[in-house]
Amino acid sequence: MLKSMTAPISPDNKNLMKKRTQRCAGSKRAHSVSPVHLRPRSPSRVRKDEEKRSQSLSPSSQAKKKSELLNRHAQLSVSAPLTTERFSQRVQEKELVLPQNVLPKILRNLATKKREFIKQRKSLITLQNALLEQYAAVKELESRAGVMTEECIGDVRILSVSSWPAHDLLLLIRDDLEMPVNSEISGIFGPQVLQQLQAQLNPIPEEVLGMGAEVMARRIEILNLLRAKHRADRVSYVTNLEWKAKNTEFDEETENLHRMVAGMAENLKAKINFSLDLAKIPWIDRETLKKKIERLQKENSILQYKIDENNKKETEDCKETIQNVSDNKLAYQAISEELTKERAAREALKEVVSAAESMLRVARARIATLERQLKETKAELDASRRKHKDLEQLYRHRETSYDARSKKLLEVSKTGEVTIESLSRQRDALEMRVKELHEQAEAAESAAKTREAEQRARAELLQAKVAEQEKNKVVATARVEEQESRIKELEEQLQLLRERSVRLVDMERRRCLDCVPSKESEPSDRETDIWKELQVTRVALSRAEEELRQSRADKDSFLNSLSRIAKGEGVENVKDQMAAELLEREQQIVKLQHVIEEQKENEKLMEQSMTQYENQLAALRLEIKRLRNYDCYAKEFSYPELQTELMELHMQVETLTRERSTLVTAAASRALMLERHERSADLFARMLRARRELAALLEGRPEPPAVEETEHKEVSRSLSSVCANAADTWTALRAERARVLRLESAVLAQNLQLQREGRVRTQLERCRTVLEREVLRLHHTTSPDRSAVMNNQSLLSRSSF
Repeated sequence: MLKSMTAPISPDNKNLMKKRTQRCAGSKRAHSVSPVHLRPRSPSRVRKDEEKRSQSLSPSSQAKKKSELLNRHAQLSVSAPLTTERFSQRVQEKELVLPQNVLPKILRNLATKKREFIKQRKSLITLQNALLEQYAAVKELESRAGVMTEECIGDVRILSVSSWPAHDLLLLIRDDLEMPVNSEISGIFGPQVLQQLQAQLNPIPEEVLGMGAEVMARRIEILNLLRAKHRADRVSYVTNLEWKAKNTEFDEETENLHRMVAGMAENLKAKINFSLDLAKIPWIDRETLKKKIERLQKENSILQYKIDENNKKETEDCKETIQNVSDNKLAYQAISEELTKERAAREALKEVVSAAESMLRVARARIATLERQLKETKAELDASRRKHKDLEQLYRHRETSYDARSKKLLEVSKTGEVTIESLSRQRDALEMRVKELHEQAEAAESAAKTREAEQRARAELLQAKVAEQEKNKVVATARVEEQESRIKELEEQLQLLRERSVRLVDMERRRCLDCVPSKESEPSDRETDIWKELQVTRVALSRAEEELRQSRADKDSFLNSLSRIAKGEGVENVKDQMAAELLEREQQIVKLQHVIEEQKENEKLMEQSMTQYENQLAALRLEIKRLRNYDCYAKEFSYPELQTELMELHMQVETLTRERSTLVTAAASRALMLERHERSADLFARMLRARRELAALLEGRPEPPAVEETEHKEVSRSLSSVCANAADTWTALRAERARVLRLESAVLAQNLQLQREGRVRTQLERCRTVLEREVLRLHHTTSPDRSAVMNNQSLLSRSSF
């Protein structure tokens, strides 16, 4: 039976016990029976190496223990050959018979040892009972006083060793099988490496705590900003309750994050200490291996010495037996000669013959015994030789196994160093990543604040402008309706005038064809280029610009009126109509000049907007470059939102360039039309002058008559007023349309800005989730690291034993 009494186990003792159990599980020797580590050997039990080895290797008396010893031997020497089982079977078959002269000495030694053992056992039992009584009193007093001592005074070994063999008993006393409780490393290189590792790994938990404190401070600042932002919304009781619940949730999350950071720091400390202990294990195992190798060398030298002594003794015994055989042969020859001599006197010497026969029988029996002893000695010699060969093979296999295990230990130490380096690199990468994320969060917060302020100001301005535009729109719609009614009236008047001028145009067509520029005249190169551009961009201009249609309609009406005037009859009517047409043309020219100036101003505004868009594109490109430099976005996010924003901006730039090109072409076409109208006006003026001069020459007047201005003043005034009103309405409509377009563009820009702010917020939330995932990964990697470390430790223990 095995009994044990131990003190309460502290956490440090638990770690030590874990290490001991893991190391002892790989050995599976008799040392693993006792839970308490071995105490040093007392000087009273010091024996000689030969006596100790002979007792530890003596065969066991019990038949049940033989199979267990064989199994232990197989577990200890895994690389041993299969001949050991055959050898053990041979030893079981033939047990050596001790000679009669050795037995009394062994029995005397046994009796003396028994007496000493019984005396020591009596004293040990009394001391043991007294010690247990004292320990019980100490425990009772400690429980009453409520004091917990850290000293392990309860490590007591209480055993009953009645069924143990001698080999297992001697294993309890050996010093070389004791586990290395002291984890300090001796040498020159090992302590320096450990000091460097401690200097690099010990500040990691403090840095992690500092990082967690900074992150929590940033979180608290963000929460305070959110609470201050939404304080104006807390008007009702329900919203107050919702915000209280949200605040409690936020506080719980912050507390959980504090706990997670503290737990992570503690786990890092424990992992660092455990990794340092693991780094110490190869050096300690190296020292133990050195000790074991030295012990095996000593044992091998002792065994070789004993084998040599046995060989010498056996050779001497063989020589003695050979000498006895030769002596017996000589005696047999002498006896045979005496028998031949005495055969002649057989009848007289019967008593001598009978005595000689008896002596011969004794000699023959002795010769037979000697021959049997020779055969047995030969068999023993063969067995000892085989045993010697088996021991040599075992020693060689052990050397190879020890070399392989030392190589494995070196590889394990190298892998440990590599893992430590990789952990340090990961720590540096995490630190850099956290710093970058801090900088990014700060920049994003500042940009969001500025953008929010700008957007609020712009939204207020736009709301005021929209209100003004709506008012102006209502007024403009009323004016447009009035102008449309007036335009209809003027169109009716124009139709009447056209009907009256048809006759005049028919009569004067032949006379005016030479002076009026015809449509079929070949245009210049500039005109052909402009008309080609107009034909290419006619569809876009019809959608975007209604003013071009109006100008073309005016042009056609002007040409038609000219043709009708040229065809009409009557000089006075033609003069009046030509004057009216010239006034209309002059008013249209003035309007077109105003339109050109407005277009130039629009071009300037478009250039300013283009410069602003280019600046925004440059800023966006810089932001994209900064984002691509970050590892987190480069690894996990693929910028789909930024790409869509860039595509939208590119489309806007293309549309703006197209609009600018269309406006430039429209301005060029209008300038060309103005030039044509000026040319036609000059031609009409020349034609009228020529007609007046011809009429004066025909009538015989030296000078042409003056134009009667009183007749057509009312007509010119009405036409000029109609044209001025139409021009005013047209300019007002155009201004309103431009304002509406500007407002729409401002609203679109506002929507785009809000979308960008939402995307920035989502990116910040994604960064936050990435950080939380990394913290969780670091928190969860402790369990697989522990399992991997336990597996490595079990492998180390197996390889060491």
